Amino acid sequence: MDIVGILLFKFYWISFFTVAKAFEDRCPESNSERTHVKLKDAILCLYDNSVRPVANHQNSTAVSFRLILKFFTFDIHNSIISFDAWMPVHWKDEHLTWNPADHEDIKTLHLHTSEIWTPDLSVYNRADQSDEPSVIGYSSMKCAVTYDGSVLCVPPIHIDALCNPDLSKYPFDSHNCTLNFGSWVYKGEEVDIKLVNKVVNDDDLVSDGEWTVQSFHTVRNSGVYKCCPNSTYPSVSITFTIRRLSGAHAATVIIPCIVAVILTFALLALSPLDRERLIMSYVNLVVQLLQVQFISWQIPLRGDNIPLLIVFARDSVLLSVFAIVFTILFKKIMERKTTPPYWISKIISFAVACPIGQIILLKDFSVKVRNYSYYDKIL
Repeated sequence: MDIVGILLFKFYWISFFTVAKAFEDRCPESNSERTHVKLKDAILCLYDNSVRPVANHQNSTAVSFRLILKFFTFDIHNSIISFDAWMPVHWKDEHLTWNPADHEDIKTLHLHTSEIWTPDLSVYNRADQSDEPSVIGYSSMKCAVTYDGSVLCVPPIHIDALCNPDLSKYPFDSHNCTLNFGSWVYKGEEVDIKLVNKVVNDDDLVSDGEWTVQSFHTVRNSGVYKCCPNSTYPSVSITFTIRRLSGAHAATVIIPCIVAVILTFALLALSPLDRERLIMSYVNLVVQLLQVQFISWQIPLRGDNIPLLIVFARDSVLLSVFAIVFTILFKKIMERKTTPPYWISKIISFAVACPIGQIILLKDFSVKVRNYSYYDKIL
C-alpha cells in the first residue's frame, strides 16, 4: 500500500509540473483592444533577439544592403574619409510571420531594433576600432516587418574609414578609398551577405566643395582564408574614386610658384651692379620660402611619394639661391679694378660667345670682357 501511495504521489507531481510547464510556455493574452498591439505581443512572445531568426540553425540568413549617400568629406591630414548616408538593410526573420487574415489584414508592423534580431554589419577599416562595431545593432530606430518575415531597416549612419592618400599629383590628385562591410561575429554559413543591383546611390550626394566622387564599384569577397579553410567570412568592398576640385588650389598655389620662377629669370636681365637686382632677389627668395611653408600647411608631408609641386618649389628656391650667389659673384668681379686672371677671361669670353651667355650676362659686362679678350691677344 505504501508503494502504491508513493507512485501516485510521484504521478501527481509529474502531472502538475507538466501542466505548469505547458502554461508557462504559452503566451499570455494581450490586455490591449487594438489589433496591432495584440499582433505585436503575439509574435514577440518567447522571441529571443540574440538568436539568428531561422527555423533550422543549419540554414544561413541572407542579408543585403545599399548605401544612399548624403554627404562626404576627406581629411587628408588624418587619412580619414567620412560618409553620412542612409543604409537600407534587408533580411528575412522566420520567427516574425503571421497570417494577415487573422489580424484584420495587417501586413506590416514597425518594431524597434532592440526587440528583434539585427545583423551585426560592420565597417572593417573604420578609423575608430574601439567603438561599437555594429552599424545598426544599437541604433535607436524602428524597422518595418511584413507578414512573411521580411525585415527592412533604414538607419542613418556616419562612417569614418581609413584611406591613405597619394599626393604626388597635388593639386590635381585622385584617390581610391574603400569601405569593407561584413559581419563582425557570424560566419558566411550563418550570415550570407548578398549583392543587390545598385549598392550605392549618389543621386542626393552633397560634396564638401573640395572633393567630388568620380566613380565607384562594388566587389563581393568570398572570405576564404588560410587560417579557416572550413569557414567563410564574406564581405563587400565598395571602392570610391574621388577627385579634388583643384580650381582654388591652382590659383593660390600653382600660379604663385610659376610667377616666382619667371621673376627669378627676369631679374637676370638686370645688371649685377644694379642694387635693385640684389634686393628683388632677396625678396623673391623670402616669398618662395613662405610659399613652400604654405604648401606644407595645405598637405601632409609623409611617405616616399613627394608631391611634384613640392619638388618644383624646392628647385625654384635653389634656383633663386644660385641667382643671388652668382649676382654677388659677378658684382664683385665687375667692381674689381685689377685685371682678372687669364683663365677667368677665357671662361667668360666663351660664355659671352654663346647665345645663352649673351642673354644671361649683361651688355656692360660683355664689353668689359671683350676688353679683357683684347688684352689677352696682346699678351
